[in-house]
Amino acid sequence: MLPTLLVILVYIVGPIAILVWAVKRYRHGVKPTFGEIVVVALAVFLMALFAFTTTWNTSDDDKQEVAQIVQELTQRYDFPVKARFEDRPAVEGFAKPRRLAIRVYGVISSEEQAKVVRVLEKLRKQIASKPIVVYFMRAEVWEEGADGSRQPQRDREELLRQVRIE
Repeated sequence: MLPTLLVILVYIVGPIAILVWAVKRYRHGVKPTFGEIVVVALAVFLMALFAFTTTWNTSDDDKQEVAQIVQELTQRYDFPVKARFEDRPAVEGFAKPRRLAIRVYGVISSEEQAKVVRVLEKLRKQIASKPIVVYFMRAEVWEEGADGSRQPQRDREELLRQVRIE
């Protein structure tokens, strides 16, 4: 409670009070000094920083939603491809600031992609608070090192289709 109150005071109430004070002084004919201009610029910067951090972050709720969507999708649709090196369907979900991203591997035909999209449209209405963007990929690409370590190479994967579900 105390950290939230402190954030509200520092990033919202304080800068608004400074801006109101500066506007009132200016309307009364007092020209601002350099120090006052710096304080007003700092207030505007703090409000912009607060707006940026609150709109460009993902929350735990977003991560839970995408995990629930992936779980429901794997239960409702029989995926033809298993994830490499794991015993699960080749489906991944990521929470982004403005959307929930789902990567589906191995669903190549348009008819099967349409079935997946229909399932995701239903899940969007039931679960998701943000739009869902589904990326249909041909196959996972992994690079294996000499020591046996493995790393996914997402930039080398082939995108077949991208669908945004509002």
